[in-house]
Amino acid sequence: FYVSGYSNGKLWGNGVLSASRVEDYQPGPVGSNKNDSKNKIYVVSQQDKQFGDEWQEWIDAVSIGADFYDGDGDGVYNPVDLNGNGKWDNNEDRPDILGDVTAWCVYNDGLPSALRRYPVNPQGLEIHQSVFGFKAKSIVGNIMFVRYRVKNTGTQVDTLKDMYFSAAADPDLGDYGDDLVGSDIDISAGFVYNASADGVYGEDCPAFLMDFFQGPHVYLPGITFTDVDGDGVYTDGVDTALDTAYAVRGPQIGIDMYPGAKNLPMTSMTQYMQSHVTHGDPDTHIEVRNYMLGGKGKLGDSLYVSKWEYGNGADLGADTLNIPAHFMYSGEPEPQTGWLNITGIDQRQMSNTGPFDLPAGEHRDIYVAYVVGRGATSLNSVTVAKEIDKTAQIIFDNNFPAPPPPDPIEYTINSGKGFIDITIETSNLVPYDVVDTV
Repeated sequence: FYVSGYSNGKLWGNGVLSASRVEDYQPGPVGSNKNDSKNKIYVVSQQDKQFGDEWQEWIDAVSIGADFYDGDGDGVYNPVDLNGNGKWDNNEDRPDILGDVTAWCVYNDGLPSALRRYPVNPQGLEIHQSVFGFKAKSIVGNIMFVRYRVKNTGTQVDTLKDMYFSAAADPDLGDYGDDLVGSDIDISAGFVYNASADGVYGEDCPAFLMDFFQGPHVYLPGITFTDVDGDGVYTDGVDTALDTAYAVRGPQIGIDMYPGAKNLPMTSMTQYMQSHVTHGDPDTHIEVRNYMLGGKGKLGDSLYVSKWEYGNGADLGADTLNIPAHFMYSGEPEPQTGWLNITGIDQRQMSNTGPFDLPAGEHRDIYVAYVVGRGATSLNSVTVAKEIDKTAQIIFDNNFPAPPPPDPIEYTINSGKGFIDITIETSNLVPYDVVDTV
């Protein structure tokens, strides 16, 4: 990911993308010793023993910022089986388990300036990251979710202004040298795919899609609320809400609502490439910012759809006047319509959202879904990935209302003289002794 913004009128930018040699963060909350034993990745699962070791270890995670379900409502995480029945009940505390498996950690931008790719000072930013997924062989089983909780601790500046957040990737889909990228404005996604056979995956190469399932929430006078008192700030009970933003927090904790705000969608998608002169790896925080704004080269030069050599804009004629350059390659790959990437190359891509302000002590939750789809052909895989994405967005918006269906039973039958050997493989069967003879 990348983040950029303004502190007291001065532009800054940082991030973590090892392929571009950007690693500006270190383990733990702001001000902590990065080598503290608490500053690690905590993993919890729906299969963990309730109130067992993983639930107890979550006490350390909570001490450095992790969420938990506060069943007894006392504001303190205390995973105790209150009634001694050996199972969790709604009035008891439990970890923040978002999927079948959830991995959580916190890191901060406190790495000294001399050790950074970009020579900017730390901004007092913390990223609380939750990665989770579902094992089901269904829609959500093709997705990995990442929640980036971006927090301004206030140690450096009262309000971080005009921030942008970027989900960035060096996708390397199979054979890394033949990748194509694109964007879908309607579903707030950037994606990578192949136009034909791939050296690793063959004729039906899968597509990989990155979608902002939930963008940061913003308050906009005259757009998301009526500013009755004219102070430019939404005040509940005084101003009139015209919209409402939300923050999904899982089936146990629920959904946070923000009247008078809205969730930002993807606001640009930028392609950059290894060792390219005008669209190569961003070497400064200014170049990162240009990519985040979209429609620009890293030096700030405007990108023109009709003249960009890596796309088919030159063949689209007057149609290019209606194509926004800040959403690169927003056409449809399978029917081959609209603006398309036509040159396979070692890609980098950035899906961006912003701008938003972040006052001290506040955070913004941003969910990125990593979706894989595989169709009958490499181009059809893009269509399949988008279909999966759209259905999963509905499930997400409803806060994962029900667990995914269990895996189907898989079995093989091997026949021989006088007997049939049946092997059943599943993780969801209730133990049951069956004896049969043939």
